[in-house]
Amino acid sequence: MDAHSILQAIIMSQTRTPHEDSEVLARWGTDNLTRVIAIDSQSDENSETIPSSRGQRDLSDHLRAFFHALGYDAEQDDNANLMVTIPANLPAGTTAPAIAMMVHMDTSEGTLAVPSLQTTAAWDGSRIRYPDNDRLQISAKNYPQTACFEGDDLLHGPGRYPVGLDDKLGMAELMTLAQVLQQNPDIPHGTLLLVFRPDEEISRMEAVDSLADELARRGIQYGYTIDGIEPFEINTENFNASRGRVSFAHTPLAIDRNGVRRRLRFRIGGVNTHGATAKAEGHRNATVMWARALDGLGDRDDIWPVGFVSDPRLECNAEITFLLCGDSPGALDAAERDLVSALTAEIEPHKWKGAYLEPVRVGSTELDERGNAEGADKTDSLDGIDHSDAVLKLGRHLRRFLSSPGVEPLLAEDSEGFQGYSNPYAVVADDRAAVLHYRLRDFDPQGLAGREEHLRQLCRDGGIDQSALQVDRQYTNMGPKLAAYPELVMWAEEALRAMGRDPVRRPIRGGTGVDPFLERDIPVANLGTGYFAPESEKEFTSRQNIARHTLWLTHLVQVIASKRSTGRDGRRL
Repeated sequence: MDAHSILQAIIMSQTRTPHEDSEVLARWGTDNLTRVIAIDSQSDENSETIPSSRGQRDLSDHLRAFFHALGYDAEQDDNANLMVTIPANLPAGTTAPAIAMMVHMDTSEGTLAVPSLQTTAAWDGSRIRYPDNDRLQISAKNYPQTACFEGDDLLHGPGRYPVGLDDKLGMAELMTLAQVLQQNPDIPHGTLLLVFRPDEEISRMEAVDSLADELARRGIQYGYTIDGIEPFEINTENFNASRGRVSFAHTPLAIDRNGVRRRLRFRIGGVNTHGATAKAEGHRNATVMWARALDGLGDRDDIWPVGFVSDPRLECNAEITFLLCGDSPGALDAAERDLVSALTAEIEPHKWKGAYLEPVRVGSTELDERGNAEGADKTDSLDGIDHSDAVLKLGRHLRRFLSSPGVEPLLAEDSEGFQGYSNPYAVVADDRAAVLHYRLRDFDPQGLAGREEHLRQLCRDGGIDQSALQVDRQYTNMGPKLAAYPELVMWAEEALRAMGRDPVRRPIRGGTGVDPFLERDIPVANLGTGYFAPESEKEFTSRQNIARHTLWLTHLVQVIASKRSTGRDGRRL
């Protein structure tokens, strides 16, 4: 037996497994996930309340009742932070580090609360059937990273929208851990604080600042967020992040009013993924596909982009309006064929991943030489936003962005591992302007600064006033501070070896909102929860995965409890 096997055997002999078998844990975990998935707890960036949505407070109330029923003390603060105390059960005179295990209660905008999940029993790797979306072709062949779920009973939504596995899967795993510890009092552990916090998805720190103060007051020494994606991953680094917004004011469109007009509107469905998994899942955003189609058409005086609104529920999708100009209906037909061809060329290679192009009927489409549709009301004329050049300017900016040197890789779909990206992810329009939103991400602070400067330079080169550009920092890489606490990784790895599994180390291609804890010298690493396609209509996990991850957490609390000390000097036993 080699040294690695000997070490693994020693660790396995020092930790206990629950009395319940894996099927019982899978049933508990599935029931817990089903309960919390049914509660709509999307955060709302436009809200000024804390939490930002009523659903998060409802979920906090539900969780409080769940833990009270298990006999645990569950406290809520004014911000709906929920703190559940599981007291230590170690021998008298010994202590172990006090640990917080944390998840967030909110889900991203566009999540669909569902009363129950679809089940694909004993998945053999073949195409998964999503009842509300037959465009999706999810199989182990198309997505090799899903092979680890073969043989499991998959849990997924109907396929229209995400169902909130980020972070309700981590939540269900913590709930199941609490059940395991309540039913198995012989499993040793130190003081555990299970924490459920609001508004992580919108990076709102007000509630977390007070929470971090409370954890410090309670003497919490370490923490883990249970918010990762891949099965059994351990994360100690995350992106540095900024967001950018470029505004394009509405001014009159300089267009010859002679001839005839036609208004066309299309719905473009992109390939919706989280930035973390964009390359692996083939991310495509309507903003980018549309801009590339415009580039393929070149600068033409018969095809004018006049409207672009991203879908607030699935940001990769959008409704886009064009105005066609010509001297005859035949000329309009030719322009329409060219436009559809250019859009189709961008979308067709990604149809198997769910991308699509659909015409949207907007009533009468033929406009006379004055820009009016016969018998139509004023909203069908060229006198409103449809006669604005804001979207035309936005399209030119995006075309420059896609062709500009300066940062590599540029887009989320080209980025993986420790690479950063710049993602023009959504357009929000009102009666004043069309605003293009960017996510800027990089693990290196200088790399993030370079991406911010790249965006500023693009605006300068395009004649866009700097007052129309806003760049805000969001969060920072936790890696430098966590480097001083290697034990967080060591403990999680020991727990995996106790299960006979090898650890997986990778960075978080996102953020977990732990800055306030690090500022108070409470180091917090992140652990995976085990699912596919975060924040996507494709997302799924499995019953068995929940059981496996619950076992990981069960071994983890025992590993940490084994780092006991005695007496005032804190000597290790």
